[in-house]
Amino acid sequence: MEKVAVLMSTYNGEKYIKEQIESILAQKDADVELYIRDDGSKDDTLSIVREMASTDKRIHLIVGKHNLGVGNSFMNLVYGAPDTFDYYALSDQDDIWCEEKLAEAIKLLRESKCSLYASNQENVDKFGNTMGLRYTDEEIHLSTESIIFTNMLAGCTMVFPLEFKKLISEEARRPSKELLRKRIHDVWLAGAASAVNGIVYDERSFIKYRQHENNVVGGQKATLADDIKLKWKKIKDPSKRKGRSSFADELVRSFGEYIPDDSYIRVLGKPKKNLLKLISDSKRLCRYNNEKRILFIFKVLSGLF
Repeated sequence: MEKVAVLMSTYNGEKYIKEQIESILAQKDADVELYIRDDGSKDDTLSIVREMASTDKRIHLIVGKHNLGVGNSFMNLVYGAPDTFDYYALSDQDDIWCEEKLAEAIKLLRESKCSLYASNQENVDKFGNTMGLRYTDEEIHLSTESIIFTNMLAGCTMVFPLEFKKLISEEARRPSKELLRKRIHDVWLAGAASAVNGIVYDERSFIKYRQHENNVVGGQKATLADDIKLKWKKIKDPSKRKGRSSFADELVRSFGEYIPDDSYIRVLGKPKKNLLKLISDSKRLCRYNNEKRILFIFKVLSGLF
Protein backbone atom coordinates (compact mmCIF):
# COMPACT_ATOMS: atom_id res chain seq x y z
CA MET A 1 0.00 0.00 0.00
CA GLU A 2 1.39 3.39 -1.03
CA LYS A 3 2.16 5.97 1.63
CA VAL A 4 0.55 9.36 0.98
CA ALA A 5 1.04 12.67 2.78
CA VAL A 6 -2.02 14.89 2.42
CA LEU A 7 -1.22 18.58 2.84
CA MET A 8 -3.92 20.99 3.98
CA SER A 9 -3.70 24.71 4.69
CA THR A 10 -6.48 26.03 6.92
CA TYR A 11 -7.89 29.45 7.67
CA ASN A 12 -11.18 29.93 9.52
CA GLY A 13 -12.47 26.58 8.33
CA GLU A 14 -14.54 25.51 11.33
CA LYS A 15 -17.77 24.90 9.38
CA TYR A 16 -16.64 22.05 7.19
CA ILE A 17 -13.18 20.90 8.27
CA LYS A 18 -14.27 17.91 10.37
CA GLU A 19 -16.15 16.33 7.47
CA GLN A 20 -13.21 16.94 5.14
CA ILE A 21 -10.68 15.38 7.53
CA GLU A 22 -12.90 12.35 8.03
CA SER A 23 -13.15 11.81 4.27
CA ILE A 24 -9.35 12.03 3.90
CA LEU A 25 -8.67 9.52 6.65
CA ALA A 26 -11.24 7.12 5.15
CA GLN A 27 -9.29 6.70 1.88
CA LYS A 28 -9.12 3.15 0.49
CA ASP A 29 -5.90 1.45 -0.63
CA ALA A 30 -3.64 4.23 0.64
CA ASP A 31 -1.68 4.65 3.87
CA VAL A 32 -2.54 8.27 4.67
CA GLU A 33 -1.10 10.85 7.02
CA LEU A 34 -2.49 14.38 7.13
CA TYR A 35 -0.35 17.47 7.64
CA ILE A 36 -2.32 20.61 8.46
CA ARG A 37 -0.79 24.08 8.60
CA ASP A 38 -3.10 26.66 10.12
CA ASP A 39 -2.55 30.12 8.62
CA GLY A 40 -3.86 32.20 11.51
CA SER A 41 -7.44 31.07 12.05
CA LYS A 42 -9.53 33.18 14.40
CA ASP A 43 -12.44 30.73 14.73
CA ASP A 44 -12.55 27.21 16.22
CA THR A 45 -10.54 25.53 13.45
CA LEU A 46 -7.56 24.85 15.70
CA SER A 47 -9.72 23.44 18.49
CA ILE A 48 -11.43 21.03 16.09
CA VAL A 49 -8.15 19.86 14.56
CA ARG A 50 -6.49 19.45 17.96
CA GLU A 51 -9.38 17.37 19.24
CA MET A 52 -9.27 15.10 16.19
CA ALA A 53 -5.46 14.84 16.36
CA SER A 54 -5.65 13.78 20.01
CA THR A 55 -7.40 10.55 18.98
CA ASP A 56 -5.71 9.92 15.62
CA LYS A 57 -1.92 9.94 15.28
CA ARG A 58 -2.18 10.30 11.50
CA ILE A 59 -3.05 13.99 11.93
CA HIS A 60 -0.11 16.40 12.31
CA LEU A 61 -0.81 20.05 13.12
CA ILE A 62 1.53 22.94 12.36
CA VAL A 63 0.43 26.30 13.75
CA GLY A 64 1.81 29.05 11.55
CA LYS A 65 3.50 31.96 13.28
CA HIS A 66 2.43 34.33 10.53
CA ASN A 67 -0.40 34.54 8.02
CA LEU A 68 1.35 33.69 4.74
CA GLY A 69 -1.67 33.59 2.44
CA VAL A 70 -2.92 30.47 0.70
CA GLY A 71 -0.16 30.14 -1.91
CA ASN A 72 2.80 30.51 0.42
CA SER A 73 1.13 28.45 3.15
CA PHE A 74 0.64 25.47 0.84
CA MET A 75 4.17 25.64 -0.56
CA ASN A 76 5.50 25.88 2.99
CA LEU A 77 3.77 22.55 3.61
CA VAL A 78 5.24 21.01 0.45
CA TYR A 79 8.78 22.07 1.40
CA GLY A 80 8.44 20.89 4.99
CA ALA A 81 6.72 17.53 4.47
CA PRO A 82 9.01 14.53 5.18
CA ASP A 83 10.56 12.79 2.17
CA THR A 84 9.30 9.46 3.49
CA PHE A 85 6.12 9.16 1.43
CA ASP A 86 5.50 7.75 -2.02
CA TYR A 87 3.01 10.45 -3.00
CA TYR A 88 1.80 13.87 -1.86
CA ALA A 89 -1.70 15.32 -2.23
CA LEU A 90 -3.13 18.77 -1.63
CA SER A 91 -6.43 19.32 0.12
CA ASP A 92 -8.75 22.24 0.77
CA GLN A 93 -10.41 22.54 4.17
CA ASP A 94 -14.03 22.44 3.07
CA ASP A 95 -14.49 19.69 0.47
CA ILE A 96 -15.42 16.02 0.69
CA TRP A 97 -13.23 13.30 -0.83
CA CYS A 98 -14.59 10.09 -2.32
CA GLU A 99 -12.91 7.11 -0.72
CA GLU A 100 -11.11 6.03 -3.91
CA LYS A 101 -9.71 9.50 -4.75
CA LEU A 102 -6.07 8.79 -3.91
CA ALA A 103 -6.04 5.23 -5.25
CA GLU A 104 -7.31 6.38 -8.64
CA ALA A 105 -4.80 9.24 -8.78
CA ILE A 106 -1.90 6.94 -7.95
CA LYS A 107 -3.01 4.46 -10.61
CA LEU A 108 -2.92 7.13 -13.34
CA LEU A 109 0.41 8.55 -12.12
CA ARG A 110 1.98 5.08 -12.29
CA GLU A 111 0.64 4.48 -15.80
CA SER A 112 1.55 7.88 -17.20
CA LYS A 113 4.85 8.53 -15.37
CA CYS A 114 3.77 12.19 -15.22
CA SER A 115 4.86 14.71 -12.59
CA LEU A 116 1.34 15.67 -11.56
CA TYR A 117 -2.20 14.33 -11.43
CA ALA A 118 -5.24 16.62 -11.42
CA SER A 119 -8.92 15.91 -11.95
CA ASN A 120 -12.34 17.33 -12.57
CA GLN A 121 -14.53 18.30 -9.61
CA GLU A 122 -18.13 17.82 -8.69
CA ASN A 123 -19.41 21.19 -7.51
CA VAL A 124 -21.68 20.94 -4.47
CA ASP A 125 -23.47 23.59 -2.43
CA LYS A 126 -22.72 24.31 1.21
CA PHE A 127 -24.96 21.43 2.24
CA GLY A 128 -23.20 18.94 -0.03
CA ASN A 129 -25.93 18.83 -2.70
CA THR A 130 -24.59 18.28 -6.20
CA MET A 131 -24.43 21.14 -8.69
CA GLY A 132 -22.86 19.09 -11.49
CA LEU A 133 -19.33 18.71 -12.79
CA ARG A 134 -17.14 21.80 -12.93
CA TYR A 135 -15.95 20.98 -16.45
CA THR A 136 -18.16 19.22 -19.00
CA ASP A 137 -17.16 20.00 -22.57
CA GLU A 138 -14.33 22.50 -22.05
CA GLU A 139 -10.85 21.81 -23.41
CA ILE A 140 -8.50 21.40 -20.45
CA HIS A 141 -5.22 23.15 -21.24
CA LEU A 142 -2.16 21.24 -20.00
CA SER A 143 0.75 22.93 -21.79
CA THR A 144 3.05 25.29 -19.93
CA GLU A 145 2.18 28.14 -22.28
CA SER A 146 -1.56 27.70 -21.75
CA ILE A 147 -1.22 27.42 -17.95
CA ILE A 148 0.58 30.76 -17.88
CA PHE A 149 -2.55 32.30 -19.38
CA THR A 150 -5.23 30.31 -17.56
CA ASN A 151 -4.81 27.49 -15.08
CA MET A 152 -7.81 25.16 -15.09
CA LEU A 153 -6.37 22.68 -12.60
CA ALA A 154 -7.50 22.92 -8.98
CA GLY A 155 -4.91 22.41 -6.28
CA CYS A 156 -7.35 20.37 -4.19
CA THR A 157 -7.28 17.61 -6.84
CA MET A 158 -3.49 17.50 -7.23
CA VAL A 159 -1.35 14.47 -6.38
CA PHE A 160 2.34 14.10 -7.21
CA PRO A 161 5.16 11.60 -6.59
CA LEU A 162 8.10 11.94 -4.22
CA GLU A 163 10.52 12.61 -7.10
CA PHE A 164 8.60 15.75 -8.14
CA LYS A 165 8.16 16.84 -4.52
CA LYS A 166 11.92 16.74 -4.01
CA LEU A 167 12.55 18.65 -7.23
CA ILE A 168 10.20 21.54 -6.50
CA SER A 169 11.45 21.76 -2.92
CA GLU A 170 15.05 22.46 -3.92
CA GLU A 171 15.97 25.90 -2.63
CA ALA A 172 17.07 27.21 -6.03
CA ARG A 173 13.80 26.16 -7.68
CA ARG A 174 11.39 27.78 -5.24
CA PRO A 175 9.24 30.65 -6.54
CA SER A 176 9.32 34.04 -4.90
CA LYS A 177 6.80 34.76 -2.16
CA GLU A 178 5.60 37.68 -4.25
CA LEU A 179 4.71 35.39 -7.17
CA LEU A 180 2.79 33.03 -4.88
CA ARG A 181 0.70 35.98 -3.73
CA LYS A 182 -0.16 36.71 -7.38
CA ARG A 183 -0.63 33.25 -8.88
CA ILE A 184 -0.80 30.91 -5.80
CA HIS A 185 0.47 27.38 -5.37
CA ASP A 186 -1.66 25.37 -7.79
CA VAL A 187 -0.64 27.55 -10.73
CA TRP A 188 3.04 27.16 -9.84
CA LEU A 189 2.77 23.38 -9.43
CA ALA A 190 0.86 23.01 -12.70
CA GLY A 191 3.39 25.15 -14.59
CA ALA A 192 6.38 23.32 -13.13
CA ALA A 193 4.88 19.87 -13.72
CA SER A 194 3.95 20.69 -17.32
CA ALA A 195 7.57 21.66 -17.97
CA VAL A 196 9.11 18.60 -16.29
CA ASN A 197 7.29 15.32 -17.03
CA GLY A 198 3.82 16.59 -17.82
CA ILE A 199 0.38 16.37 -16.25
CA VAL A 200 -2.15 13.57 -16.36
CA TYR A 201 -5.71 14.91 -16.21
CA ASP A 202 -8.65 12.81 -15.06
CA GLU A 203 -12.01 13.83 -16.55
CA ARG A 204 -13.72 12.03 -13.70
CA SER A 205 -14.28 13.58 -10.29
CA PHE A 206 -13.49 12.03 -6.92
CA ILE A 207 -14.04 15.18 -4.92
CA LYS A 208 -17.10 17.14 -3.86
CA TYR A 209 -15.93 20.73 -4.35
CA ARG A 210 -17.95 22.79 -1.93
CA GLN A 211 -19.15 26.22 -3.08
CA HIS A 212 -19.97 28.70 -0.33
CA GLU A 213 -19.65 32.34 0.59
CA ASN A 214 -16.15 31.98 2.09
CA ASN A 215 -14.33 30.18 -0.76
CA VAL A 216 -10.82 31.53 -1.37
CA VAL A 217 -10.99 30.07 -4.89
CA GLY A 218 -14.28 28.73 -6.22
CA GLY A 219 -15.48 26.60 -9.09
CA GLN A 220 -18.17 28.88 -10.43
CA LYS A 221 -17.62 30.75 -13.70
CA ALA A 222 -16.53 34.34 -13.16
CA THR A 223 -19.11 37.02 -13.91
CA LEU A 224 -18.47 40.36 -15.60
CA ALA A 225 -18.62 41.95 -12.14
CA ASP A 226 -15.93 39.53 -10.91
CA ASP A 227 -13.72 40.45 -13.88
CA ILE A 228 -14.14 44.18 -13.20
CA LYS A 229 -13.31 43.68 -9.52
CA LEU A 230 -10.13 41.79 -10.40
CA LYS A 231 -8.97 44.45 -12.85
CA TRP A 232 -9.69 47.19 -10.30
CA LYS A 233 -7.57 45.36 -7.71
CA LYS A 234 -4.68 45.27 -10.16
CA ILE A 235 -5.04 48.97 -10.88
CA LYS A 236 -4.99 49.79 -7.16
CA ASP A 237 -2.30 47.30 -6.15
CA PRO A 238 0.89 47.13 -8.28
CA SER A 239 1.92 43.87 -6.56
CA LYS A 240 -0.92 42.08 -8.35
CA ARG A 241 0.27 43.11 -11.81
CA LYS A 242 2.57 41.31 -14.27
CA GLY A 243 1.42 37.92 -13.01
CA ARG A 244 1.88 36.12 -16.33
CA SER A 245 5.28 37.48 -17.30
CA SER A 246 6.59 37.04 -13.75
CA PHE A 247 5.30 33.46 -13.73
CA ALA A 248 6.98 32.63 -17.05
CA ASP A 249 10.24 34.29 -16.01
CA GLU A 250 10.41 32.39 -12.73
CA LEU A 251 9.61 29.09 -14.44
CA VAL A 252 12.57 29.62 -16.76
CA ARG A 253 14.78 30.55 -13.80
CA SER A 254 13.73 27.49 -11.79
CA PHE A 255 13.30 24.85 -14.50
CA GLY A 256 15.33 26.22 -17.38
CA GLU A 257 16.93 22.88 -18.22
CA TYR A 258 13.46 21.47 -18.95
CA ILE A 259 12.44 24.40 -21.17
CA PRO A 260 13.93 24.42 -24.71
CA ASP A 261 15.90 27.47 -25.81
CA ASP A 262 13.33 28.23 -28.51
CA SER A 263 10.32 27.77 -26.21
CA TYR A 264 7.70 30.52 -26.27
CA ILE A 265 7.81 30.47 -22.45
CA ARG A 266 11.05 32.44 -22.70
CA VAL A 267 9.30 35.04 -24.86
CA LEU A 268 6.46 35.40 -22.33
CA GLY A 269 8.93 35.94 -19.50
CA LYS A 270 10.56 38.95 -21.20
CA PRO A 271 7.65 41.06 -22.55
CA LYS A 272 9.65 44.29 -22.88
CA LYS A 273 12.20 42.55 -25.05
CA ASN A 274 9.53 40.81 -27.14
CA LEU A 275 6.82 43.46 -27.56
CA LEU A 276 6.38 43.06 -31.31
CA LYS A 277 6.28 39.26 -31.16
CA LEU A 278 3.67 39.26 -28.39
CA ILE A 279 1.51 41.73 -30.29
CA SER A 280 1.78 39.78 -33.55
CA ASP A 281 0.87 36.55 -31.73
CA SER A 282 -1.88 38.13 -29.63
CA LYS A 283 -4.77 36.52 -31.52
CA ARG A 284 -3.45 33.03 -30.81
CA LEU A 285 -2.51 33.77 -27.21
CA CYS A 286 -5.88 35.28 -26.33
CA ARG A 287 -7.63 32.04 -27.24
CA TYR A 288 -6.43 30.45 -24.02
CA ASN A 289 -8.55 32.65 -21.77
CA ASN A 290 -10.84 34.44 -24.25
CA GLU A 291 -9.23 37.75 -23.38
CA LYS A 292 -10.07 40.69 -25.61
CA ARG A 293 -7.16 41.18 -27.99
CA ILE A 294 -7.13 44.96 -27.57
CA LEU A 295 -6.94 44.56 -23.80
CA PHE A 296 -4.07 42.09 -24.10
CA ILE A 297 -2.12 44.46 -26.36
CA PHE A 298 -2.76 47.33 -23.94
CA LYS A 299 -1.35 45.25 -21.06
CA VAL A 300 1.74 44.37 -23.07
CA LEU A 301 2.39 47.97 -24.12
CA SER A 302 1.73 49.40 -20.67
CA GLY A 303 3.92 46.87 -18.81
CA LEU A 304 1.01 45.16 -17.03
CA PHE A 305 1.34 41.73 -18.70
